[in-house]
Parts: sequence; structure tokens; C-alpha cells
Amino acid sequence: MKIALLEISHWHFPLYIEDLLTSGVDIIALSDKNEKIRKQYGTKFNSRAYSDWRQLLEDNKVDAVFAFGEHHEMLEIGITLINKGIPFSIEKPGGKNFSDVSQLRKAADQKDVLVSVPLVQRFGPLKKLIDHLIKEEGAHFMSTSWRFNAGPPQRYNDMDCEWMLDPKKSGGGCLINLAPHFIDLALHLMPNPADVIFAQTDKTLHGTAVEDTAMICISSKNGGQALIETGYNFPDSLSKREYSFSLVGQKHYVQSDPTGVSITRPGKAVEHLKMDLDSDPLYGIYTNTFIKTLTGAKKVKVGLSELESAMKIVELAYASAQSGESIRV
Repeated sequence: MKIALLEISHWHFPLYIEDLLTSGVDIIALSDKNEKIRKQYGTKFNSRAYSDWRQLLEDNKVDAVFAFGEHHEMLEIGITLINKGIPFSIEKPGGKNFSDVSQLRKAADQKDVLVSVPLVQRFGPLKKLIDHLIKEEGAHFMSTSWRFNAGPPQRYNDMDCEWMLDPKKSGGGCLINLAPHFIDLALHLMPNPADVIFAQTDKTLHGTAVEDTAMICISSKNGGQALIETGYNFPDSLSKREYSFSLVGQKHYVQSDPTGVSITRPGKAVEHLKMDLDSDPLYGIYTNTFIKTLTGAKKVKVGLSELESAMKIVELAYASAQSGESIRV
């Protein structure tokens, strides 16, 4: 299987490398505008390196693509791949805004092109636990809360991804970048469709052009809510980030702790499960899953439809934060 890697100077790309190298696929070409990056990885993968992804696609016949890139470039990259009929994985958020993702989803549906999205929380042990509790114990979660604080925004400059701090290129800060993972999980668990969004953002902690702190409340008038907090406000340290959550149901209270997850049930001792909640290893699991999808061994677990739903909430959250008012879905 011949694979191309497009626009790889993305901070997530290193999380794919080990599994790409051991997957058995043939990485025949890669692209990036950054000469240092493309030379480094062209050597590592022993593949042709291009400064222009369009030229790469003209010169090479590929079976599939892992697409990265700056957010404002993702729509063009995705539409080009769809028009060529090339199946691909595209990093979230899949564009600068909801409109970009919606265009991609409609085009992929029309052309029947396989597109996968690394909303990697869907591939981790927490999602497996949630599915087990729902299927085997009838868990029914009414309220969820998610907190994900990543390192300070300076890290994007350090990783040659300074465009992430330019809202004209990135579409925003921690809300568009981090929240889609948890919006996706929250929407999956809400007992009723979301119909009201309230959000607040702030950028005074680091004084960048994009927000470094964001809070989103998603609710339904028929019952159910989710609170999502994201930020670029964790110190630059070996701990990397803070990730915590709680899921509330009538018969289950699921809560994270430093070593895993605790489950509290009525009249029973608290059950503690050791669990690695670090999201970084999930990109390797995703990589191998996508490759198996290409061979027909698996179906797409999460694609543009799920990303589109999450990005709709992102768009409404920004509108709410700007207006200071709740927004109807």
C-alpha cells in the first residue's frame, strides 16, 4: 500500500511516526513548506520530499494519505483528495471553521470517498469502559464534565507551528484546537440533542491573539448537559497537561483520578480501575486502525460527520463568547 504524508510540520505528527514506520505500508512521499522538516522526515522514511503537496499528488500515484497542515489549508487539501478519489485521514479540526468541515463532509459523501478523523478519545480505554457500562450495566449518563489544560502557547512557536497563534490561519485557540475531542464524547453521551450553548473565552493569561482559556456549556431543554473546559494554561513541565472528567448517571458516577478511573454505584464499594489516560499513545492506535480501515478489515470509527457535529458546537461557542449570551442550536 502506497501512502503519502501531507504537510507534516504539525505538532501531532511525531505521535504517528513509530506506528507508521512499523505498519508495513510504503511511505512513498511527504510534503512540507519547512525545508528542515521535510529533509528530516524524508530521510527518516526514505521517501521523496516535496515543498508543495499539490506537486506531490501530481507526481505520485498513492493509495491513501495522512493529511495534516495548517487549519486554513485543510479545506483545499481535503477537497483535492476527494476530487482525486483518494481515501485519507485528516487532522482535526479539518478546517478553520464549521463551514470548511461541512463542505468537506458533503463533498466526501457525494464522491463516496473514505475519510477518517483522529478524534482519538474514541480509540482509548475510557471509551471502551463507557461502552461497557452502557451495554452491560445499562448506564445512562445525564451530565458530564471535561477539563483539558495543555501547555502554554509558546510551545507552538518552539515546534515550528507559530501559525497556531494566528487566528486568521488557525481559526482560534484552545477552543477549536482542544475542545472537539470532548465535544464529540459529550454529544455521544448526552441523552437528548443539544439545543443551547453558552461559552466564554479569555486570552489575558498569555496575551496571545488566540484564546488561552475556554469554557463551553452544552445543554438540552429535555435533560442533559456537558461542561467542557480547555486551555493553554498548564505550565511547561514534564507532566505535559491536566486531563480530568466526571460522568454522572442515576446508577453510575465515573470520575478520573491520577492513576485511573473510579466508579461509584449505589450500595456498592467504589471500584477503581487503573487506566492510562494519556492521549498521546492513542494516535498510534488510530494510525493502525486507519490502515486496517483501508484494507477493509475495519470500518471508519469516526469521520467527517462526527467532526462536523463537533465543529458546529465550536462555531456556536465562539458566537456565544463574542455576544455574551446563550445561543440556540
